[in-house]
Amino acid sequence: MVFVWLAVCIIAILLELLTPTALISIWFAVGGAIGILTACIALPLWVQITCFVIVSIVSMLIVRPIAARYLRGNIVATNADRFIGEIAIVIKPITKAEWGEVKISGTLWHAVSIEDETIKEGAKVKIVAIEGAKLLVRKVEK
Repeated sequence: MVFVWLAVCIIAILLELLTPTALISIWFAVGGAIGILTACIALPLWVQITCFVIVSIVSMLIVRPIAARYLRGNIVATNADRFIGEIAIVIKPITKAEWGEVKISGTLWHAVSIEDETIKEGAKVKIVAIEGAKLLVRKVEK
């Protein structure tokens, strides 16, 4: 059984290396290592399988959230959500064909109308949402 558990470890590690997203099958490699240990001390097969399953699940539940936090990368909070619901002034006209620009709190942003309408320079718009690097806006009626 040692060779079976070793094969489980190797396959799990290879699958982990071949998957573009991290932390998919590494848990089974950890469980397989426990399977190797239980097989080396000649425990019954049902104990080996039980240990494999328990260790795989526990390692996933404990380590995955911690590892995912560190593997996520550099996420920089911008507080840009504070602009949602605010009023901005159109600096460059917004058309269906191209993004315009709005100014809010001294900052220029690309903007798109959510109603697919042309909004002229100088008009006031309400910021409805942020999508990537652009604001989704709606024209404010006077």
